[in-house]
Amino acid sequence: MNIKNKVVELCKKISQVGGENIKKPGWLITLVILLVGLMYSQEVKNGQYGGLGGGDIGAQWLDVEELNTQLKAAGLPELKDVALVNGGGGYGVMGRIIIGGEGYGITTKEKSGGKTVQLDIGYGTFNVGYSILSKQAFRMYVLGGIGGGEISLKIFQNPDSTDFEDNLSTFNENTFSTEFPIFKVGINADYILSFSNDKAAGGLAIGLAVGYTYAPVEWVSEWKLSDRNMGGVPNFGPTGPYITFRIGGGGFAF
Repeated sequence: MNIKNKVVELCKKISQVGGENIKKPGWLITLVILLVGLMYSQEVKNGQYGGLGGGDIGAQWLDVEELNTQLKAAGLPELKDVALVNGGGGYGVMGRIIIGGEGYGITTKEKSGGKTVQLDIGYGTFNVGYSILSKQAFRMYVLGGIGGGEISLKIFQNPDSTDFEDNLSTFNENTFSTEFPIFKVGINADYILSFSNDKAAGGLAIGLAVGYTYAPVEWVSEWKLSDRNMGGVPNFGPTGPYITFRIGGGGFAF
């Protein structure tokens, strides 16, 4: 069976079983790219071909300086400028060209005096990269991505009463939300821990990624509160450096 037929058959199977498990196109695209890369690795020997994917965890620096200025003035807790990021993705390799996708979630929360400020961010990117060093089970590559996401800023306080009826007419939470574009660039390195020889490597893999994300929230976003447009919102978002560690798996032919 040639590669074209394999891809067609793969897409049919995914559409049949994906249903509730793969609702977002980004994850479907990433899965297809990864599996197609693995199929190439079995048939093409001129260069390095294959794919790798996994789950990531790390730290994302945030641009929250302007936001914290207004939070402080309102007597609310300020947010830290570093937050936990987790998610994952995958990529396929054809020669030195790398194509893939990723998705990440970020949550940071601070409490003080019965008041809570919580920032939730989610975004996904389509990535293109270039391998700068590749040797059997190890590879290093530059990666650039473009995509979009959503920010949700929640501000709420503890209720004054513990009685259900009393709280029906008391609203203690405001949620501001907006969508935004995002751009990223970084340097990644992956190493396959399982089998490796002169012709192929595959199995369990670990990776490290460092880079910078830029989210121009203030230029294009419309903030909403209960479906009403909000003005005067300070500029903040996932703009800053990041570092993530990956554990997953994949395979490559040389």
